[in-house]
Amino acid sequence: MINKHRFDLYLEKLHWHHVMKLGAAILLVLLIASCQNDMEKIKSLTDFAKSPVESAKDITVIASDSGKLQFFMTSPQLDRYQGEQSYSKYPKGLSVVFYDENRKEKMKLSANYAVNYEERKIMEAKNNVVIIDYKKGDTIYTESILWDQNRKTISSNVAVKRVNKDNVLYGDGFDADQSFNKYELRHVRGGFNVDKE
Repeated sequence: MINKHRFDLYLEKLHWHHVMKLGAAILLVLLIASCQNDMEKIKSLTDFAKSPVESAKDITVIASDSGKLQFFMTSPQLDRYQGEQSYSKYPKGLSVVFYDENRKEKMKLSANYAVNYEERKIMEAKNNVVIIDYKKGDTIYTESILWDQNRKTISSNVAVKRVNKDNVLYGDGFDADQSFNKYELRHVRGGFNVDKE
């Protein structure tokens, strides 16, 4: 009788051990499922943080320094984002006209897309970038530029085409001061006369 009683106790412990394992497995599954729900909630909150904090349509910005007009910018749309690094996007492009000290149009920059990193004072313009230098009569075509307002430079690291009344030049980028008083194409090719007829 004692042996049968011990055997029954053994079976009861064995059964209880399986019940505990099954219970632990169920608890683990529930925890994982609840974590997935929490992760989905966190993802939705994160996606919200990627939304602009401010949006505007058909914007105009006039910048001056000491009463002198510096530039006039227009854009169909502006989206501002805040976070570790605040920035503004111009998803539908922009047009910026720069002026000289006599308030005459000096240069125009246009692009189909741009991002301005306000704190770093760097603007990147992309997709069909065109720069017109009214004083020199040059037009530059490229797909990407970087305007560093701290260093007061504009540069490109991609293919560039410069057209003026005398010739067409191609390069692998360019470097310029932000006023475009001086600029230099990298690895210049071309240099033939443009036929006026």
